[in-house]
Amino acid sequence: MSGLHDLERRIDEVLRGMLRSSSPDQKRELLEIHRALLDDVAAHVDRLPRGRQGFPYSQLEVRILLPDPALRRSYQLVFVEGDALSRDIRLRLEDQRVELPSHLAVQVELVTELPPDVAARGFDVHYGSIPTPQPSEQGMEVRLTVLAGSAEQQELCLKKKRIHLGRLVEVIDAEGRLTRKNDVAFLDDAPAPNPSVSRAHAHIEFDPEKAVFRLFDDRSAHGTTVIRDGSVIPVPQGPSKGVALRHGDEIVLGQARLRFEVGGSE
Repeated sequence: MSGLHDLERRIDEVLRGMLRSSSPDQKRELLEIHRALLDDVAAHVDRLPRGRQGFPYSQLEVRILLPDPALRRSYQLVFVEGDALSRDIRLRLEDQRVELPSHLAVQVELVTELPPDVAARGFDVHYGSIPTPQPSEQGMEVRLTVLAGSAEQQELCLKKKRIHLGRLVEVIDAEGRLTRKNDVAFLDDAPAPNPSVSRAHAHIEFDPEKAVFRLFDDRSAHGTTVIRDGSVIPVPQGPSKGVALRHGDEIVLGQARLRFEVGGSE
């Protein structure tokens, strides 16, 4: 089943009962606007080398024409609440194997009028990009905030190409040799969830080609995952391409959690 069909089925379920007092034409019009909007976004995909596809914009400002104030609740459910349109755009592009920017922001506004040249289609989209900090020789600055667990520092701003995550500041092998220093160091003698963090659990590494940070699991005992928009993304153990991180992702080390953000304190 195609991603587009899944989206239309979801919207049909959302609207079931909401539009009972409205005509079938109104329901069909809303679905057509939703489909046309996703088609417009997909039309802005760029073709990349080796058959890849990429979406070059990181910020979309969407204005949707509300034809009848009585339909506001239905339009909010389809386009606004729970970042519905942002989720649907991601699903549509991911279904087409399109590479997305590390942080995609979609702002939606319901309006009572649009310029004449776009009013007929029922929406208007401004495509732009959020300025991305330029990487230095040490990489871009990131902020890591511990959400669950006790660390040497609960919040860190770092500008490094490689950031180690684990338990203890210094990891010593059986022969007493220093093998690693953790930047985010969970306390060794603290209660749960700290024991679920391996001493050399994971690391974050800057990818200069894509200008993104990637998360790698260093063969930890309890695994590493990323939580994004309610979805859980497992990080493969051992050699891999890792998982590209996006602004606001939660990193889960065993049962400990921290938030990843691009940019330090302002």
